[in-house]
Amino acid sequence: MILFAVAAGAALGAGAGYLISTNLSRFMGGCPIMCNPRVAVPYFAFIGVLLALEIAG
Repeated sequence: MILFAVAAGAALGAGAGYLISTNLSRFMGGCPIMCNPRVAVPYFAFIGVLLALEIAG
């Protein structure tokens, strides 16, 4: 169960990071985390894993 939560959290986080970096980077200015998909996708995947672990307990 925890492995599924971690995988789902990573997938959702990576997807959110990709969408944020491709769509919102036009409006955010020059933030290096938000504007570069190579940085945003792993960063948000890690955040998704942390949130999934917190929710799964």
